[in-house]
Amino acid sequence: MKRSSVNMLAWIKGLIAHQAIAMTAILAVLSMYAVGFYMAGEKYDFSTTWFLYINPIILLAAMAVMGQYLYQYDSHFANGRPRIAWPQWKMWSFIAGLFLTIILWNSPMNFLVHRSMTIYTIKLMGEFELAAPLLVLGIPDNVTINNKRYLYGLLRFAHNPAVSSLALLSLLVLWSMSSQMYLGLKYSVIFTLLPGAYLALGIILWMQSLKVFPSLPNLRNHLQKAGYVFVTEVIMMGMGGMWFWSSTSTNPMGSSHILWGMTPLSDQRSAGIAMMALSLPTMCLVSWHFWRWIEDVLHDPETLLFVDSED
Repeated sequence: MKRSSVNMLAWIKGLIAHQAIAMTAILAVLSMYAVGFYMAGEKYDFSTTWFLYINPIILLAAMAVMGQYLYQYDSHFANGRPRIAWPQWKMWSFIAGLFLTIILWNSPMNFLVHRSMTIYTIKLMGEFELAAPLLVLGIPDNVTINNKRYLYGLLRFAHNPAVSSLALLSLLVLWSMSSQMYLGLKYSVIFTLLPGAYLALGIILWMQSLKVFPSLPNLRNHLQKAGYVFVTEVIMMGMGGMWFWSSTSTNPMGSSHILWGMTPLSDQRSAGIAMMALSLPTMCLVSWHFWRWIEDVLHDPETLLFVDSED
């Protein structure tokens, strides 16, 4: 009980210390609720609007995470920890990632997903391709994990490349995204948890790629990481290409009133374009790993490509 009260006090202190950020977040939340209830109108009952499309639990959890992060950020400079690199841009990256996470996961955008496969694709892929890297880039360098916490074992298990590869294979290949969307529209639990699954896998992928926590299981070199991320992105871009070039519709949207007057097939093709476009940032990560591997090879004295920096 004492530990919980201290943690709650910490994130509240973090929000109070950064009032401009906290007030912006609160105004954004209130605006989302206002827009959400306006969009809901009489089409949705109160419980669907409150607990499914703009769930306050997710919003409060995000506020708590932001407050805890800001508290730790301030404590870092107050206590003087030169070993940990925590520049200001990392703080803004994390906050931006958190805001994007909420916008994609739990905002009035949810009132439109049942009428657009494109928006549903942006909702899921945005968590994986945009929100996840922003959050990971916000983690300070040289930070250590308390391996005595019970969550450490779970994180170590999920961080294992074999486990994450199996999870990605299951989510992206064995279980097609159109089927996921169909079940998400049918079952509220899947609708709520599916963006979180994409976000979690995206965070794991980027943590592995950038070796945020060296103590956790990881791939050995940049070439392996480039191949690992490349295969993941090729699968996603391939799925987007199939949606775009397909002559038959697999659009799970049952509504006959698709947004912008689009047909189910044109909406599916638009979703394919969105999926391929959202994969581009992570493909840049593949290029970075590849060139880092080339650099390592060129400067490796055990290879014939060794380059003496003094020449």
